[in-house]
Amino acid sequence: MISILALVTVFYSKPRKTFVFRFVIAGLFWSILSSALQIIILKVANDPEHLYNRYLFMALILGFLIAYNAVLFLIFSYVDMMSIHRRGQRKEFFLMYTVLALLYTIGAIIEIASGRIYIMQVNGIDLSHFIRFYSFAGIVCSIICFYASVTNRKDISRIVWKTVCIVVLFEIVLLGIQILLLQSHVIFTGLSYSLVFMLAYLLFHAEKYDEISGCQGINALNQYISKLCGKKKFHILYVYFIFPSSENLVDEGMNLALKGIKACRSVEAISPKIRMFQGAENRYVDVIERCSDKEARNYVNQIRGIFDWLKAEIYMPFNYMMIFGEVYKELDDPIKIRQFYDYISKRFVDMNNSYFYTTTREDLEEFEEYYKISKALKDIRNSQNEDDDRVVVYAQPIYSVEKESFRVAESLMRLKIGDSIITPDKFIPIAEQSGCIHMLSCIMINKVCKAIEQLSEFYDFDAISVNISSKELSNPTMYQDFLDIIEKYDIDMGKIRMEVTETAMFENYDMAQRNMEILDKEGIQLYLDDFGTGYSSLERVINCPVKTIKFDKTLLYKSLDDNRMDDILTYMIEVFKKNGFVTLVEGVEDASQQQFSVDKGFDYIQGYHFAKPEPIEELKNFFSRKSKF
Repeated sequence: MISILALVTVFYSKPRKTFVFRFVIAGLFWSILSSALQIIILKVANDPEHLYNRYLFMALILGFLIAYNAVLFLIFSYVDMMSIHRRGQRKEFFLMYTVLALLYTIGAIIEIASGRIYIMQVNGIDLSHFIRFYSFAGIVCSIICFYASVTNRKDISRIVWKTVCIVVLFEIVLLGIQILLLQSHVIFTGLSYSLVFMLAYLLFHAEKYDEISGCQGINALNQYISKLCGKKKFHILYVYFIFPSSENLVDEGMNLALKGIKACRSVEAISPKIRMFQGAENRYVDVIERCSDKEARNYVNQIRGIFDWLKAEIYMPFNYMMIFGEVYKELDDPIKIRQFYDYISKRFVDMNNSYFYTTTREDLEEFEEYYKISKALKDIRNSQNEDDDRVVVYAQPIYSVEKESFRVAESLMRLKIGDSIITPDKFIPIAEQSGCIHMLSCIMINKVCKAIEQLSEFYDFDAISVNISSKELSNPTMYQDFLDIIEKYDIDMGKIRMEVTETAMFENYDMAQRNMEILDKEGIQLYLDDFGTGYSSLERVINCPVKTIKFDKTLLYKSLDDNRMDDILTYMIEVFKKNGFVTLVEGVEDASQQQFSVDKGFDYIQGYHFAKPEPIEELKNFFSRKSKF
């Protein structure tokens, strides 16, 4: 029943199908067969008068002995093949087991030939010799398994070693008790193999441990940390290995695997206070508990030395990133802890050398803000509320040189969390990474359309623009949701405009071009924002369906100080105007910059010199009011 239950569990779960998994599956099948044969043998032995047939009974005994030999072979193979070294010595392994199987067969033949394998009695069949024989064979197999593990101790993980010690002791004791209690008429040897395969599955194939590295998985990490959070002081070492390419990993082959295993064994040997876990690919977490800061740092320095040895030992160049620190009480959740270390690691992913970093309180404060923003953004995305109050719309009016008044404005997104107003430079990158940016854009367009509808009734203005993320511009269906929102309002399409950055527009030029052409066809004018910060050519810009070129403030500032840049700026403005583009400059902060911009021929000017961003409702203070008639 145990073997059947384990087998059913395997087929209805998603086990880790490692090299040794085949031995578990085969072992469960042979366990079921062995147990079934044993049940039949015992049934016949208890009622020989009605069920006994000499030849059939002997066939059952032979069948069981063969099945039990297969079970012993699979247990021995599973334990021995836990070592990657042993996998390279399979010929020697099979030769050795062939000798053992031969001895087992000779012993069985002697028992059968002597007529002692079973004895007919008045009240049934005595199976004492039969049970004693195979139980003794099981004890011998257990001792050999233990010996194989001892001789290979340096190459197997701590958890495998502990498991072997416990299982071997359990096997020897269980089978020894079975031999001593033969007169009790109770047979329980089936537990000696069914529980072994059940335990092997639960430990090493049900996402618990990796039998080679000895690491546990992400679920085990979460459970372990949950027990420690808020109760015990502990430290975490976050390790990320950066390899050059998968091709190099393949080329390095077995050498890398063997050296990596040796490194794992060396880390385990430092202290039993270190527990190893594997997260995502090439990411590992070592949890160090029950020690002082000084002791934990000493352990980490030893681990660092192991990794430096590994770098020197293998031919393929690689780097590692180690982030170490005490887990602060504010990090009271395993997922939050993992996010903290992932957050810190992003600072160093582009480093071209190995890096070690110790976390500080300042890191925690910075992460707390990141975590707060990330949590709010995900909640906004999941809420799917286009009127979400946490997205606040500000706007900055833009001065028209020709009409000497404010005719357009740029809407600017802010995030409100509690009493804090978060600026875009802090939350937009997080929103793009976490897949929340589209929902934010939809909310912005919805709120800007609502503001346009309300302002249009009483105020005279041309349009309000909305910034579009680079992630949006590369999305083949980005325009559809935006147009659906705009069409809900009774506004002229020309009243809302969209700004795309130069860099974003050329990350995926063909897709960006297609999206912009569709928006342009629908009557939505496009601005090319931050012109001068990217690397596009004038020819490419001119061929894009944008109406307004928005010069970045850096071009303005450089032109004020450099005559060569001044000439280049003059030339670009002339080219754009000649080709029918509207020119706009941003970042104007004083009267001299304003006069310079007017002299250069810019059509629109934006900057703190005219107005700072304010809640969009305040645009009524800048736009001209319509005549009441």
